[in-house]
Amino acid sequence: MQKKRFILLFLSSWTICFSQQKNLNSAEIYDGIRKLNVLGSVLYVAAHPDDENTRLITALSKDQQLRTAYISLTRGDGGQNLIGSELDEYLGVIRTNELIEARKIDGGIQYFSRANDFGYSKNAEETYQIWDPKIVQEDLVKVIREFKPDVIINRFDHRTSGKTHGHHTASAIMSLEAFNKQNENTYYPNISQGIEKIDIKRIFFNTSWFFWGSRENFEKADKSNLYSFEVGNYLNGSGYSTTEIAAQSRSMHKSQGFGINSTRGKSLEYLERLDQAKDFNHLTPFDGLDFSWNRIKNGKEINELVNQAIKEYTHIEPELSIPLLQKIEQKIKTLEPSHWQKIKLEEVQNLILQCASIYFASHTDVQTTSTSNEIKVNCEIISRANTTVKLKRIHFTPNLFDTTIQANLKTNEGLLFSKKIVIPNQLQITSPYWLWYGRGNGNYQVDKNLNQCLPINQRELRSQATIEINGIEYEIDKEIYFKNDDPVLGEVTQPLDIIPNVSAIPFDENILLTNSKAMPFKFKIKANSNHQSGKISFVSNSTVQITPKEIAYSLEKIGDEKVIEVSIQNQSIANQITDINIQINGKNLFLQRQIKYPHIQWQNINVPAKIRVSSIDLKTKIKPIAYVNGAGDYTVQALEKMNFPVTNISVQDLDKLDAKKFPVLIFGIRALNTNDAILDCKTKLMNYMQSGGRVIMQYNTTAELNTPDFAPAPLKISRDRITDENSPVKINIANHQLMTSPNTIKTDDFNGWVQERGLYFPNPYDSTYEEILLMNDPKEKDLKSAILYKKVGKGDFIYTPISWFRQLPKGIPGAYRIFANLVSK
Repeated sequence: MQKKRFILLFLSSWTICFSQQKNLNSAEIYDGIRKLNVLGSVLYVAAHPDDENTRLITALSKDQQLRTAYISLTRGDGGQNLIGSELDEYLGVIRTNELIEARKIDGGIQYFSRANDFGYSKNAEETYQIWDPKIVQEDLVKVIREFKPDVIINRFDHRTSGKTHGHHTASAIMSLEAFNKQNENTYYPNISQGIEKIDIKRIFFNTSWFFWGSRENFEKADKSNLYSFEVGNYLNGSGYSTTEIAAQSRSMHKSQGFGINSTRGKSLEYLERLDQAKDFNHLTPFDGLDFSWNRIKNGKEINELVNQAIKEYTHIEPELSIPLLQKIEQKIKTLEPSHWQKIKLEEVQNLILQCASIYFASHTDVQTTSTSNEIKVNCEIISRANTTVKLKRIHFTPNLFDTTIQANLKTNEGLLFSKKIVIPNQLQITSPYWLWYGRGNGNYQVDKNLNQCLPINQRELRSQATIEINGIEYEIDKEIYFKNDDPVLGEVTQPLDIIPNVSAIPFDENILLTNSKAMPFKFKIKANSNHQSGKISFVSNSTVQITPKEIAYSLEKIGDEKVIEVSIQNQSIANQITDINIQINGKNLFLQRQIKYPHIQWQNINVPAKIRVSSIDLKTKIKPIAYVNGAGDYTVQALEKMNFPVTNISVQDLDKLDAKKFPVLIFGIRALNTNDAILDCKTKLMNYMQSGGRVIMQYNTTAELNTPDFAPAPLKISRDRITDENSPVKINIANHQLMTSPNTIKTDDFNGWVQERGLYFPNPYDSTYEEILLMNDPKEKDLKSAILYKKVGKGDFIYTPISWFRQLPKGIPGAYRIFANLVSK
């Protein structure tokens, strides 16, 4: 009897993305056998989800069959969202999972660092002021030492700080540092090298036309110092060109609107070598590198056996390849332990199971559960090939169920059984691990465990089947998942999520105190397990008083809810923010939020619950407001907190808008980008303003602007932005009504802002606009269009690219005071 091997069917231990995948088809198995003879790896490095070049990743992974990974230093929290209202850490979860889905398509492996995408940064130096670069560099080094790439490819140029996003340049600088210091013993000595030291042989910069300003400029550019690499080859086994697969992968970045058309035919990518000048004896970036079994001692015989397996492979009967694959497996086992020995052993064992057409899965009919709950697990195993497979054991971990079977599986006859298990108390919640301690500023706080640098949590609730083929044992390891039969969608599968025993139902954490009176505040908690009791308490170190400070609760069964009611008071209204942490039995109470989009797996997100108290010296002139929705923001909620009555209207109803009934009309963020019917809005808006209405437009982007003709006088949107949230602001027209009524605005009102001042500032624009504010990033000239004002008939027009959508949700006092002035006629 051969020694038992433990492997993970279908997915390597680093490709942690949920998928109850179908068995590989015959062509995919054949490609897998060919890949056994490829021992090479490439790491692609950039800063954000959607920075990666999916054309190159697809070509390397699927055409060249190199082990290819992408590390995105951030999760994209600071971007915008074109498909919903989620921003900040919730957007980061969406974009993390979009990358996971992209890698499923293009064959890459995904990693992350602990860096927080805090928004646009104009240079690497600014980026380093907010990130802790040692933490980010440590994560990059960790990934490099564990993945052990032969080649690193940077998406961005390390020499161009100030000419592109600071995160971009920082990613390239850090990558080059890791390459240059790879052999220094004092360089991050706390991070293990593993079985063998890394040996990165080359590092490149993947340039492209957008670094040259236009495709025309790039066509004319001297490329003699660049390597070209074909990325448009046709893959017979898949029926697609690599560029078609890459387009599918790229189109998973739906929250960023990056869906693209597929292309076919020859296509080149260009790479500049960074560690030395171009070797003109090499035609491609990888010429001269040995990606064969020659790099492994005693690997020559394995190469010959793999070639034999390729030659003898029968597409209609893949199971005939099992004996030869098992011979390759045994030869690999005899090699000295090494990085590639481990990888190739897993690959060949997986191929053996694929050739046997074994399907093994364990599922339950609940998508969320909690510790101490009982669930029913349905297990199925079947071998659909003409080969003898003996089932020896099935067990669930951690230590939940174990049974010895010792029976041959009859060809194409499944074994089904069910077992009830109780979820162990020691299991961690499966919510995105990087959010367990909240978002933070520059970096996420992450427990240094098996999850670090992974895209999502490794699941602890698993099922294993021990089988025997030709006298050799294999263990198939799969996570237990949720399955449902939907009458419209058919079979629906999702991860099984472990959630806290008690969680807070999503609530608006922001409360505005505008006077010293006590204000009521309430939220709900919900039981996710039976027989839950204890105390909810509130922790704060400020003058804000919360009464009572403790509330007992008792929830008897799953689904029971309790309303927690408190009163909040601050005797000193002094434009300040106080966070009150909510605890349950002395530990963080988690607020649970679910995100569902069809292109990613469902997300049950748990973040520490808190109440954010904004004590604001705020005056308002209450009048009804009409609101045209954009891409989703917090403006309506903020207005309602200030007691303004808000009515949502459609673009089609603008011609019916009565300025006497609704003196103010506000457009949500990117309303001009997201509303197709807004094409002919100018005449309607002019009529509204002429009769006394005030139009307020928040920021729009330059891309996909449905109409450029929306303002009463010429105004063009640019890509100008202020990224430093602490940058100085000057009040240009101090006596203007927008700065004096009903709140007197001072420069102190711009303190404590988050992420940025504003984005997509108008430039150029007509001289008839009044420039209310001046602001600039360090060492840059003033931007004068943060608030543009123009009188129109009896009414007026305001365009403001200030990032209200970031400031108002965070309860920034000055932002509320200024916005109250904008809407108070």
